[in-house]
Amino acid sequence: MCGINGFLNQTGVALADPEGYVAAMNRALAHRGPDDEGAWHDPDRGVHLGHRRLSILDLSAAGHQPMQTPRGTTIVFNGEVYNFRELKRDLLDGERFASHTDTEVLLRLYERDGEGMLEHLNGMFAFALWDPDRGGLFLARDRVGIKPLYYTQQGGVFAFSSEIRALLTLPWVNAALDEEALYHFLTYTKVMPPRTMFEGIYKLRPGHKLFVRPGGPVAPEPYWEVAYENLDREPEAALQDRLLDGLRQSVGYRMISDVPVGAFLSGGVDSSAIVALMAERAAHPIKTYSVGFEGAPDYDELDPARRVSALFGTDHHERVVTAQDIRDFLPRIVEIYDEPLADATSIPIHFISQMARREGTTVVLTGDGADELFSGYRNWQRYVRLYPYYRAFARLPRPLKRLAAGAYRAYDAGSPNAEILARAADDQEFFWGGARGFKESVKRDFLSPAYSARVAHLDSYDEMLGFRRRFEAVGMNGRRRRDVDWMCYLGAKSIVPDYYLYRADRLGMANSIELRVPFLDHHLVNYALSLPGGLKVRDGEPKYVLKKALEAILPRDVLYRKKMGFCVPLQEWAGEIMVDYLEREGAAFCERTGVFSEAGLRRQLDAARAGSAHYTSTLWSVYFLASWINRWIP
Repeated sequence: MCGINGFLNQTGVALADPEGYVAAMNRALAHRGPDDEGAWHDPDRGVHLGHRRLSILDLSAAGHQPMQTPRGTTIVFNGEVYNFRELKRDLLDGERFASHTDTEVLLRLYERDGEGMLEHLNGMFAFALWDPDRGGLFLARDRVGIKPLYYTQQGGVFAFSSEIRALLTLPWVNAALDEEALYHFLTYTKVMPPRTMFEGIYKLRPGHKLFVRPGGPVAPEPYWEVAYENLDREPEAALQDRLLDGLRQSVGYRMISDVPVGAFLSGGVDSSAIVALMAERAAHPIKTYSVGFEGAPDYDELDPARRVSALFGTDHHERVVTAQDIRDFLPRIVEIYDEPLADATSIPIHFISQMARREGTTVVLTGDGADELFSGYRNWQRYVRLYPYYRAFARLPRPLKRLAAGAYRAYDAGSPNAEILARAADDQEFFWGGARGFKESVKRDFLSPAYSARVAHLDSYDEMLGFRRRFEAVGMNGRRRRDVDWMCYLGAKSIVPDYYLYRADRLGMANSIELRVPFLDHHLVNYALSLPGGLKVRDGEPKYVLKKALEAILPRDVLYRKKMGFCVPLQEWAGEIMVDYLEREGAAFCERTGVFSEAGLRRQLDAARAGSAHYTSTLWSVYFLASWINRWIP
């Protein structure tokens, strides 16, 4: 895993110090690659590439980037291609290689197949490749969106990077707030690509590619979509066996490394499965890492993690986070996120990542993604159960629906039921996975009149509608389209990449470790999404088929223990800090941004001070956003 950056002068505008600009971008990404750095320039073609290296494969100087072939094809690459040895053997047999890296395989494969090389890759990646024959930059991001890639086209220059902070070092790049992105952030508590919170800076979507020529437009194209199989008639036992085999192969791929590999272990189903499968392959005890909270047993999973560690003989390490740890780290969290994410669990993940690095582990496997692929959330069952009633209500005449929705809103505007009725009244989709922030029906009451007027044309439902249309356009290969299919599709396409994978990349890289996610192998994603919905939830048991498959390697008390979720005692330990900050900075924040009304902010603070659990996540979202804007927007 590394940091990549660079730019292409598209119009020949004079640049004062292009080599210095790349050096500054590299410095901004030093945390992503503490082991090595490099740069390559072709002033005549206006292309300049930079790289920071975290050495994982072939630790020698032969793995240095930017890497170039004799033909002049040059690449900067972030990530891992797990099947590079097979590609080398099966597709590039007979070629001579100067290194043992996956990077060189990418270069040779591109020279052989051009953009078609993407179909052969199994891994997590973001790269930019200079093609001297076509005279342009080819960029791509992995199918699921594990590795990030940002770009901007300003001042006649196309620039890209692994993180926005490097783009902001370029003197011609503007750091203005994108008010449309902000409006949707208030609903989803994450930024919805391709926008970022900076106007004119974009994020390449998962499974997309881009070719940029001098003077040409920037037009990303998708190269991957979910491929559903029809598994409705397959025997359940066969489906379970295939699932376990696929996960076993995925874990094996993600243990490929020339540096130590460990795992985060919560003691839950997903991380325990990863540890069990790692233990099958490891010649020595693997290192596992867990986090707990001092004096907060309701949030602590250290005991279940110890149980799993003992089962598989791991070299186990624990980090107990204290209230003071959270208070000290809270003001610094926005330094890590150059793109906002209102997720309080970032705090313990930072500390466990820090511990792994200190213990000498550079690569860490996690269980991210399983809940979304296999419908692992109990509140998702409520959606599945209510969908028929929702559709029945949605079929009523619109005036009657709106009357009912308005009456309920007057009774309890903050209730989820009010939002559900409002969606049905407006003929909108029922399930908005990941919409953890302000409800659409109350959001505008909280915003300033001026900002509301500027964004009057926006509706955050449009973001969901885009995903829903893509889902309905995907062929089902003869299988029936079910409600749970939509929920899992949205999870894989939006919640996972834009929330959990973004979080994992930033927090891992902030501590110079690489996080790998076996459940998100794209073959396994296709298979998991293809599994019949009735096997994902059965008799009230979420992730039923996954748990049945894992009975071969995990005991029942691990598989069927009540799910705790990864939570933080935020209100108890830091609520006062957040309220104090917003009371101190709130008026200036409202005036500076023109987004919130000061009176609306005051109501939120009063509710939080009164101890309303309903407002805890809202308080965190507003606190984080205010802190982030104060840090990143001039």
